[in-house]
Amino acid sequence: MLQPTDGGYTNGYNHDGAVTGGISGGHRVRRGSRGRSRGRRGGGSSDGDARVSQWQQHHEDEEEREKPTPPCTEFDTAYFNSYAHVGIHEEMIKDRVRTDTYRNAIFQHQNFIAGKVVVDVGCGTGILSIFCAQAGARRVYAVDASDIAVQANEIVKANNLCDKVIVLHGRVEDVEIDEEVDVIVSEWMGYMLLYESMLGSVITARDRWLKPGGLILPSHATLYMAPVTHQDRYSESVDFWRNVYGIDMSAIMPLAKQCAFEEPSVETITVENVLTWPQVVKHVDCYTVTTQELESITSRFKFESMMRSPFHGFAFWFDVEFTGPTVFPSNNGMRPSFVEPSNSNMTEGNQRKKRPNPNDALVLSTAPEDPPTHWQQTLVYFYEPLDVEQDQVIEGSLTLSQSKENARFMNIHLEYSSGGRSFVKESVMR
Repeated sequence: MLQPTDGGYTNGYNHDGAVTGGISGGHRVRRGSRGRSRGRRGGGSSDGDARVSQWQQHHEDEEEREKPTPPCTEFDTAYFNSYAHVGIHEEMIKDRVRTDTYRNAIFQHQNFIAGKVVVDVGCGTGILSIFCAQAGARRVYAVDASDIAVQANEIVKANNLCDKVIVLHGRVEDVEIDEEVDVIVSEWMGYMLLYESMLGSVITARDRWLKPGGLILPSHATLYMAPVTHQDRYSESVDFWRNVYGIDMSAIMPLAKQCAFEEPSVETITVENVLTWPQVVKHVDCYTVTTQELESITSRFKFESMMRSPFHGFAFWFDVEFTGPTVFPSNNGMRPSFVEPSNSNMTEGNQRKKRPNPNDALVLSTAPEDPPTHWQQTLVYFYEPLDVEQDQVIEGSLTLSQSKENARFMNIHLEYSSGGRSFVKESVMR
């Protein structure tokens, strides 16, 4: 039941703050954490210049007050250990949408890679590093803090690439190199894009080692949200208990709702489940984003339902774009300009726009209308669905923040109203 609160009603917010467990059981795709804390590594310039990277030049004051290296916590260690299991890497590599898109992106940007120095942040088995070597990279630093780096090194040896690919076992914050890099490649995206906070490792690698005009793959990312209806999911988790072999077990339904819907669920939905056009929660430019702006993200939303239907919760998905940099011939050490992403007309809260030309950039999408990936979609369900009419407005705000318990966890705070009623939903993605 919806219970009144000072601001309206609550629909799943545990006021004592006690949240247990992880992503809803039975709908978790990966075992362990989705990201790996990848060590970082810089590559070098062909002329051996000792230039400071463009990002450091842009923040000269910050250089003088360089922050100490953050310690490796118990959570970090557990996170790294989860990626030592080969099953996680098998799952990611077998995701053909993911792996083929990265390979295509690397060869599409071969002119930026051939003869250059690359760092692969969170290399895993080293497959992206090897793609870069095949594209003609002069040197690739493959960095990973997980013990899978040991296997990556053996894979490099087996493919006779020891002269090009250097595997570094360690955190980005800890490893050292003696040269700048021309290219950063990383598959850093977690569920709901930002879960696991691995983008911070890419940012650190960028700020320490990327040359002016360097390439980052992927270059941009966008997180979307939309209201959804999913009666089948609700029925299988809750309504099932009304009649079990002729036995009335409805007394267990409140517990069933809590177990099924307290936390985010990673599963696959279709466009038929989506009630409205999606809106942008956050657009990330990997060339300029800072770790500070990722600590807490707030976005307001306003949707209009396209149909009469039960409203069961919100779905989240993302896409990433692989766009190369554009540098003026002579920039006198100034920060270069970059090609705008093809969806750059979007801002947080705007509806998703179709790209005018799909050939403008290579895109990896996890949207419901696109081929499925191992990321699927992330759903935040309500304990009780709301009935909405066609054209009924659903509005409110969303805040995503790094958990104080563990920065790799994500706190989700939803405030939403529709039909004259207001609700709050809080959850933690662990």
